[in-house]
Amino acid sequence: ITFTVDNGTVFVNNDSEITTPDIDVRNGVIHSINNVLLPPSALTTTWEYLDQSASHTTFFELLENANFTFLDTDGPFTMFAPTNDAFDRSTIDFNALTVNQTKDLLNYHIISGNHLSYELFKARQKETLLEGMSLKFYARYYKLYIKYGPYQSRVKSKNILTSTGVIHVVDTVLRIPGLPSM
Repeated sequence: ITFTVDNGTVFVNNDSEITTPDIDVRNGVIHSINNVLLPPSALTTTWEYLDQSASHTTFFELLENANFTFLDTDGPFTMFAPTNDAFDRSTIDFNALTVNQTKDLLNYHIISGNHLSYELFKARQKETLLEGMSLKFYARYYKLYIKYGPYQSRVKSKNILTSTGVIHVVDTVLRIPGLPSM
């Protein structure tokens, strides 16, 4: 968050004007502004966010090769985005995947709609874009986990808002049955 002053008027992030400053309340001070402040990620699409993320180059390459460009315009979708480290630790042989297996794997990482972490925890289970396949959610020590078959994944970073959905960064590639192993 940045503050600037122009002709005696204070702005937050260059475009939100402080309309009523210094409102004293019991536990602090409030400054009323004329716009909603959004995180920078909310100004990009899911596609753009993953394209610009140094931690998701492998995942984005799979999305790009499978032509998942609908993530740039359609939505909303909730994406479970594995990190490059998750791909390095995976036992899936990505070079042996067919086009359909790649698309199925990617669809297993996406659910329709905007779903924040607390909503996933409350729902306990959500269907993925891979027909007939769902993910189960639970929390332990204030961390959200995904249960899928005999496996589990921890949500490392949650609730990254984009203009086309929500991204949750996960520590494993969510494996579907029938994929080749290394």
